[in-house]
Amino acid sequence: MRRISPSLLVWLVLVWLMLWGTLDLSTAIFGVLLAFAVLLFFPLPVHRWNIFGHPLRLLSLALYVVWDLVLSAVRLAFDEFRHGSKVKAAIVAVPVLSDVDHVIASAANVLSLGPGRFVLQIDRTNRIWYVYALGVHSRVSCDKIHDDALDLQVKVMHAYGSAEEARTARSRAEEAKQRRRARTRMESR
Repeated sequence: MRRISPSLLVWLVLVWLMLWGTLDLSTAIFGVLLAFAVLLFFPLPVHRWNIFGHPLRLLSLALYVVWDLVLSAVRLAFDEFRHGSKVKAAIVAVPVLSDVDHVIASAANVLSLGPGRFVLQIDRTNRIWYVYALGVHSRVSCDKIHDDALDLQVKVMHAYGSAEEARTARSRAEEAKQRRRARTRMESR
């Protein structure tokens, strides 16, 4: 028989109760039965990452996200006041550094939290994010968005993964930045 996670069972029951907006016995019992059925018939894959295994790394990521939210909001407000309705946007292709779905999704969600940018599409086959960003006025702005998205992926990998996985992500990010710099030099000639 499959192992059922008690914490996930409780979470699903709580979500069920919040969706119904009532706390009565019949709704709770049906929620427990439904949660058991969901966990039994649709088991989640076992993942090897314990996101709470590195609390300081997770705190560092959370502080970075808060700082990025504030900085993005100020930057977007400044661009809006400075350029009005002529604020320019761009779609920037950024390599995906991880092979793990929940890391890719977590990093994409963190990037999309801030105002003025979001992950428009994740191309798993070619390992590319397409990031839509406001306030892009030059090639330098596009390059900064590219490099910031790579750095964010490294931070998420550092918070969730092992030291080896973080080193791999960091080296992949540096390779991607070097390829981008070489491409920029070729285009400027």
